[in-house]
Amino acid sequence: MDEFLKDAEPFLDYSDLKILKAMSSDETVSKSIIKIFEDPEYAGKYLLMLKERPKAIFIVAKLSERISKFFEDKEAELIHNLFLKAIRMIKDTTDTTLKQSLFMLIKEAIDRRMKEGDYEGSASLISEFYNFGFKNEFKKILFIASELAEKGDFERALKILNSLFPSEIVNELKTQLHFEWGKKLFSLKNYSSAEVQLREAIKLSKNDETTADAKVLLTEVLERQRKYEQAYRELRDIIARNPVEEIKISRKMAKLLINWGEDIKSEDPDQAIDKLNEAYQISLRVGDSELGNLAFKKAKIILNSKKEVSG
Repeated sequence: MDEFLKDAEPFLDYSDLKILKAMSSDETVSKSIIKIFEDPEYAGKYLLMLKERPKAIFIVAKLSERISKFFEDKEAELIHNLFLKAIRMIKDTTDTTLKQSLFMLIKEAIDRRMKEGDYEGSASLISEFYNFGFKNEFKKILFIASELAEKGDFERALKILNSLFPSEIVNELKTQLHFEWGKKLFSLKNYSSAEVQLREAIKLSKNDETTADAKVLLTEVLERQRKYEQAYRELRDIIARNPVEEIKISRKMAKLLINWGEDIKSEDPDQAIDKLNEAYQISLRVGDSELGNLAFKKAKIILNSKKEVSG
């Protein structure tokens, strides 16, 4: 145990070392602690030997956290898992002093990961131990995710949010980020990827206004991909959900139908005329004479072309 204490001394506080020294008289406890760090992968059974000694388990947790930054890959994961196992064993303690020590240790772990840029690791700890009182850390990680998205790293931002426990604010922020990502991809003319992000925003959204905004942009994305039928259905759905927006969305529908008709006029002139006629009727209904005249003129051109061909 003396050699173990010497190795552990740089990573523990004086009070922890005193407790460890006091425990060295209990051979089962001291040997169990040594075994835990000899091979963390099989530490579970030796942690159980410490079940009646919560302070010993706490020291295992603290030592695991403080040495973990010196390991990489699989070894680092093993040490981190040991930290989590130890914390989980004593997190429901009624000892107020130990509870406060646990709070400080977990906060230390969260802050270190934030400082090192391991935001996903921080988010995971905040999420699991939120009931300890990590409200400020929770807000901070949401702000970090928002900043990353603002810089264009939407994927990382969403990965961080997915590491947090489900909540209304997390869901709202994820919705917003998917929407913003969709807008960014649309501006880059990456329409297929924009469609994916906008559909995800719509699926997550609990806000009618956000849903409508995402659906409106989705219709433009679909139109760019010549998915006119889908775009048309989305616009009809927006009108059904938001009757007050009927005139505004109806104009968009008329424009869509005009573009649809123009696009298919050579392959299916009859259907093109049907689309333009519908656009004309919608334009009349909403009082947009300019759109109505445009639809009428385009339909007339197609009709004249048909007559020339048949004549």
